[in-house]
Amino acid sequence: MELYGKPIITTSDDGTINIKVLPITPEYIDTRLAELAVFGQINYNIEEVVAAVQNAASLKQAAKRLKTTLGIGPAETDFLLDLTIEEMSYYFDRDNCEKEIVKWNNLKVLLVQ
Repeated sequence: MELYGKPIITTSDDGTINIKVLPITPEYIDTRLAELAVFGQINYNIEEVVAAVQNAASLKQAAKRLKTTLGIGPAETDFLLDLTIEEMSYYFDRDNCEKEIVKWNNLKVLLVQ
């Protein structure tokens, strides 16, 4: 049985919609864990992150603000920009974030066996 991650939907400047679905591999899980680790680096609240994104004129500007404000890399910035408000508030709860990290680590152990 193969497992696949959440579809990644992007829209190009010309209006083309791209949908990418990645298989869940140990490398995929490592990326996901690195993305979740960003919440351990954020020392402020969700309102500040949302404000940086909401007040941006474009996604590029929002990404730049998040990188500058949070001091995180492009992959982590993209991860934050792809989250819904509900997902973001879920992960800002440290207990929930830790639970997700444990789940992904457990899944990695199963895949490697």
